[in-house]
Amino acid sequence: MPPLLQLSLKEILSQTVSFFLLVAVLKLFAWKPLLAILDERKRRIADDMKRAAEQKAEFERLHQEITRRLAKIDEEARAKIAESVAEGRRISTEVQEEARTQAQAIVIKARETVEMELAKARVTLRDQVADMTVKAVERVLQQKLDAKSDKQLVDQAIAELEGKLADGKSVRS
Repeated sequence: MPPLLQLSLKEILSQTVSFFLLVAVLKLFAWKPLLAILDERKRRIADDMKRAAEQKAEFERLHQEITRRLAKIDEEARAKIAESVAEGRRISTEVQEEARTQAQAIVIKARETVEMELAKARVTLRDQVADMTVKAVERVLQQKLDAKSDKQLVDQAIAELEGKLADGKSVRS
């Protein structure tokens, strides 16, 4: 054997005993604390993983809840918008109907007013014609002259009547 590999049984035995003594000392003093530290770390990692899974589940639950609430809010908003549009149309229809009713009332009142004014004008015109006829007859009777004078009086009465009618039209215009 080469000189480098020359081992003696004594050395091998002393190193083996030293190794086992070292293992025994490490087992007595360091092994349990090291295992306790490793077990504690393993437990903390497991707890952290469990908490992370719980938080992820909570996040998913909250996400679903928020999505559900947003959908509900969107649905309610659409319903309120549709309700507002329907209410606006209803109010518009009511306003239009009320305007038509008022317009019809105004037209009816205007017709009644025109008819009343027309009736008043007819009565006034009839009264004026009657008055002028009476005056013309009085003049004819008072001046009972000849045919030429009678014709002049009638022409004069007609001219007065035309003048009053022309004055009446210009007053109303």
